[in-house]
Amino acid sequence: MKIDHLLAWIDRLLAVGAFDDVSNNGLQIARTGDDVKKVAFAVDASLASVRAAAAAGAELLVVHHGVSWGGGIRRLTGGAYRVVKAAMDANLAVAGYHLPLDANKRCGNNWELARYLKLTRVTSAFSYHGNVIGVTGFNAHGKKIGVCSGGAGEFAEEARRLGCDVYVTGEANWGEKIAAANIGQPMVCAGHYATETFGVKALMRELKKSLKLSTVFVDGDVRI
Repeated sequence: MKIDHLLAWIDRLLAVGAFDDVSNNGLQIARTGDDVKKVAFAVDASLASVRAAAAAGAELLVVHHGVSWGGGIRRLTGGAYRVVKAAMDANLAVAGYHLPLDANKRCGNNWELARYLKLTRVTSAFSYHGNVIGVTGFNAHGKKIGVCSGGAGEFAEEARRLGCDVYVTGEANWGEKIAAANIGQPMVCAGHYATETFGVKALMRELKKSLKLSTVFVDGDVRI
């Protein structure tokens, strides 16, 4: 499949144009040639993920956290240089999808987490710079659960205002944990990486089903 057609399909599925995102969603590193037969998926465009995608024989790596944010890569040095060089040496294209992959009802991180938690009456919640990216729903015990993947500890206070019995996120800084405790909002930090594997895996399944391409998930989790 032509890479432009593949990326246009993802753009439509995730409604990329509807989001005001600091991430430069879409293609971030190009490749020589426009045919794609195998697509790798990962949470991050890390050196480990790029190397694993190349070793798997992929022509394209699709990630949640890309390498280009805001004004792009200002200096191609250090870690950024190593990631870009590894991708270019392997002739591997890299595309990133940030907020659109958090919020999507069909295969976004938070709706997938809600399905994993078997929540019912799920509705969108938690606005980040005007983009509603999280959800609330009810578990089997009738408890209201707020869900927002990644580093979304800042929404604990909003979860309390929404009447959530528990708020689930990936990680929170110390100040956000104190703020949640001060208002009596139970908060579960299940891991930034762990909570954001759901969307890329769901997008991978959807792409494989719809476009009939070979896919692989590469684990780029950083364990130090």
